[in-house]
Amino acid sequence: METWKLIVSGVVQGVGFRWSVQNFAKSLKLNGTVKNNPDSTVTITLQAPRKAVRQFIQELPQHISSFAKIKDIETEELTGVEKMHDFHVLY
Repeated sequence: METWKLIVSGVVQGVGFRWSVQNFAKSLKLNGTVKNNPDSTVTITLQAPRKAVRQFIQELPQHISSFAKIKDIETEELTGVEKMHDFHVLY
């Protein structure tokens, strides 16, 4: 299984963004995590094929809190990550 790290910038902290991401990822049956970063970005880690990650990125803006605004999403494939189960918000 492929593992992807997405760094999302914009208005993505303190606006219900992580919970929106969790709900959307679960609706697509994707495993992974979402967490806030000290630099006001959010990291989403997904275990999914490239095609599913592209779909997630494309449709994410329509599934986030109305207070959140995505400016940019950087994508990086990770290696050597253990299998994830379900999708969780990290603190």
